[in-house]
Amino acid sequence: MMLNIGQRDKKFLIGGGIFVTCYLLFFLVAQPVYEKQITINGKIQDKINFIEKYYEVLNQASYYQAKEAANKNIKATLQTKFLAEKEPGLAAAGLQKLLQGFSQGAVTIEKTRVEKPKYIEGILAIPVEVTVRSNLKNLALFLMRIENHQKFLIAEEFRSRRTNKQEPENLQTRLLVTGFIKELEPKSGTQK
Repeated sequence: MMLNIGQRDKKFLIGGGIFVTCYLLFFLVAQPVYEKQITINGKIQDKINFIEKYYEVLNQASYYQAKEAANKNIKATLQTKFLAEKEPGLAAAGLQKLLQGFSQGAVTIEKTRVEKPKYIEGILAIPVEVTVRSNLKNLALFLMRIENHQKFLIAEEFRSRRTNKQEPENLQTRLLVTGFIKELEPKSGTQK
């Protein structure tokens, strides 16, 4: 059984066969290869982005080293601002010694009294009450020495009165001088 197919029909069959073959090649071979290439290109681009970010971080190492050095300098500066002693009693004795040194050639310290330590803005403060006798100029010198010292000291209270009505320059002054130690206020929510 042989089919008689005309020349025109043979051309249509060959054209149809070529079209079906091309269609199948496109959808079964070319399109999956193209989609696979797109996903591979996406993965390559992701890796390129990762490497670029990695090099950005590596190139910022000098920035972070400079920040670390600055933080160390700030920490060293803060170390000098606090009283060196760790215990409040020892810190109060150290503060009294500092005040004795400040009084040299300026004022006469009549009495000192250590107040109860308290937390100011979350940092342990050591207050010492000092009663001094001096004239106005020497009292100003004494206060300047306190306020300009490398340690962070505060003259919180200042009460002054004349001791002699004949000599208005002679003053008796009571100061509350506060120094700080490196101890933070404990959190109230934490329990042992």
